[in-house]
Amino acid sequence: MFDYDRFEQLRRSKGITKKFIAQSLGRSATLCQDWKQHKSQPSPDQLRQVAEILGTSPDYLMGETEEPAPAAGNELTQMLTALRENEDMRMLFSLAKDASPEDLRQAVKIIKALRGND
Repeated sequence: MFDYDRFEQLRRSKGITKKFIAQSLGRSATLCQDWKQHKSQPSPDQLRQVAEILGTSPDYLMGETEEPAPAAGNELTQMLTALRENEDMRMLFSLAKDASPEDLRQAVKIIKALRGND
């Protein structure tokens, strides 16, 4: 069974909002409240995504292990950390989140050119 207390402790320790979790899953902000009140449980896919966001394993969130150790090389966790800790990354993400696919392709080309990776 999903351990809401573990979820909440990890979420708070990483500074991740419930709203961000719900939005990442494409759900409404009430999703986490439903989990807390045992009205619903995360689906296996949601559980995997939440574990990835929190840098842990689904087994930890289900109370099946005591180790909250993050999965090695977790790309989403690394991106979230960069967004949280790097102001320039936050600005870049903020500018890109509403960009069209063509705008994004152009931005990638520009960044590659600046790096010399045409």
